[in-house]
Amino acid sequence: MRLKDRNAFITGAAQGIGKSIAMGMAREGANVAIADINIESAEETAQEIKELGVNSLAIKLDVSSQEDVAKAFSTFTDKLGPVDILVNNAGITRDTLLMRMKEEDWDAVININLKGTFLCSKEAVKLMAKQRQGKIISISSVVAFMGNPGQANYSASKAGLIGLTKTIAKFLSSAEADYITGQVIHVNGGMYM
Repeated sequence: MRLKDRNAFITGAAQGIGKSIAMGMAREGANVAIADINIESAEETAQEIKELGVNSLAIKLDVSSQEDVAKAFSTFTDKLGPVDILVNNAGITRDTLLMRMKEEDWDAVININLKGTFLCSKEAVKLMAKQRQGKIISISSVVAFMGNPGQANYSASKAGLIGLTKTIAKFLSSAEADYITGQVIHVNGGMYM
């Protein structure tokens, strides 16, 4: 129970990697907010987490909207308390070759993957500074380091995420990791070494 009584805000947590992160943190004792654009799936995931014996809250969130982000963090603090951990996981793809990529596909990926991380981190940092503690973890991708055909927008967003993370220099969520900050930890099955 390394995260007992800690409160985690996880974006894109209704399914996939975000859901796995949320379940893992809940098993370690964290109370978890499932922040996702898909509120129905978020509510299902929050219910699963409650069955693990911790508090959980589903929050509808478009991470690319400053108004949505501010409202989501306000709801979180009202219902769960201080934000101890933020996991920036929300992300989308709109894959196609660069010469065929529409500007709206570029903007959509950058707005969710990179701007969303900026907005959520900015909101969390305000709260964490008052608390004098907090952890921010941002989920990038191996394509940030090696590129991938048809993913110029996605690769750029994930590479930008690394620069943003290093700049705000907050990282892992348990006390064992307090000495690690601003680092990129590659968990990719050997796709990039």
